[in-house]
Amino acid sequence: MKLLAFSILFIFVFILNGQSQVQSKDMQIEVNEVDNSMFTADKFWRGADGAASIDLENGKILWLFSDTFIDPQGTGKRSDSKMINNSIAIQEGYSLDKGKISFYHKGRQGKPKSFFELPGKTWFWTGHGIVANDKLIIFLFEEKSTHTGIGFEAIGWYIGLIDNPFENPLNWNIKYIKGSDTFGVIAGSSAILKDKEFIYAYGVTEPSSHEVYLLRFPIDKIVEGDISGLEWWNEDSWTTRKEKNPAPSPLFIGQTEFSVHYQENLHQYVQVQTYGYGAASIGYRLAERPEGPWSQPVIFYQTQLKSPEEFVYSANAHPEITNDGILVTYNVNNGNFNELMKNENIYFPKFISVKISK
Repeated sequence: MKLLAFSILFIFVFILNGQSQVQSKDMQIEVNEVDNSMFTADKFWRGADGAASIDLENGKILWLFSDTFIDPQGTGKRSDSKMINNSIAIQEGYSLDKGKISFYHKGRQGKPKSFFELPGKTWFWTGHGIVANDKLIIFLFEEKSTHTGIGFEAIGWYIGLIDNPFENPLNWNIKYIKGSDTFGVIAGSSAILKDKEFIYAYGVTEPSSHEVYLLRFPIDKIVEGDISGLEWWNEDSWTTRKEKNPAPSPLFIGQTEFSVHYQENLHQYVQVQTYGYGAASIGYRLAERPEGPWSQPVIFYQTQLKSPEEFVYSANAHPEITNDGILVTYNVNNGNFNELMKNENIYFPKFISVKISK
């Protein structure tokens, strides 16, 4: 379970019957809550956080989840479930109302295991990924338990390179490549983009104040498992980095997980994340290029919680899904694990639809 806190810029939001409207200086924003039953119906997969999505470019969407509840007996109850560190799902089609989704993890009946696994006492949480040259590249961050702070910390990153991504995921050939030293920045913990030559990975400093950086990898190298061509965006150019200092200037202060995508109707890139702790808000930034400069945050949605022990995090946009607006998920967790096990109104990704117009 991930606990993250950040500074927040508030803009007045009013909510009525599941709909909210925001007026900012340059934009009109309408927000509607969307049914999330696509996630709640499976009798074995009983909730997860994370919820990043990747267009597999074959009419299907890959969903990546981190901490996941699996009920090995299929009773449909979280109270009978076991927790694994990550899972995935494949959605057929690009529509929520017509799409079929299938969930996957490893292990045998009664003993579920994480889909992406590390030997030893550390584990993977999922970042984001992308398809390039018919290969699937998934960024994963390595976590370990601690006796201080919030009980865990990120200690590195990997890529999972899959050369048969269009087959059944249980038959995927996954090659794990350990990331190079990025001086505390977890490459790919957030959004992944691409153009004709490069894959771009947003990364966040962990465990720290969550400065966001942008890194890039030559496509022709990374699809072969070679990450030696890594470059950093610094001020106004791409550079290599062999030492911790001097550090590049961060793009902004973000969080471990967020999304970035190009929005056609705005002709800009949109970055979506949560702000604050507890009943956190959700907001966006805009930029004309992935490198920025990025605008100040605009808060467009204030979440509503049922308990003071609940908290919101991990907002992501899902431009792959056809929707009248931008489809966004966020996660609701509970600091009381016993309550989390009983309350199946939370810990399934929740949907909102966001219309942003000039």
